[in-house]
Amino acid sequence: MKQLRADGQREEAAAVAKLRRPTVAAWAANQAIRSQPKAARELWAAGDALRKAHEKIVRSRKKGTGGDALREATARQREALRPLLAAAAGLLDDRGRSPSAQTLALVEATLHAASLDADVRDEAAAGRLTTDHSHVGF
Repeated sequence: MKQLRADGQREEAAAVAKLRRPTVAAWAANQAIRSQPKAARELWAAGDALRKAHEKIVRSRKKGTGGDALREATARQREALRPLLAAAAGLLDDRGRSPSAQTLALVEATLHAASLDADVRDEAAAGRLTTDHSHVGF
């Protein structure tokens, strides 16, 4: 913004000033995804597998069908969240902000939502999350 003003681009600087700043949790999620692209890809894949496991159970007419696949997909998704949460916690701590349990819970909820919701995933993959997200269900 300062550079735009210094370059005489006042309209552009005003437009940048109006952009919404991300919440701390959204910032941390964005940075974790950027710094850990392999972990982010695994989270997207785990989210896809979890969504498919849920869909299979819903489509199945037999009770008890798909439970093992759902448990495995849930465990995979939880495991895929771990490195990204650790990265987010480290990034927040490096900024001189010890991450609170509440902030880390918001980061986790946002990453979980990004793994399951295509719109949130697109925002996250582009590093453009501005707010916390949660995923309620399928």
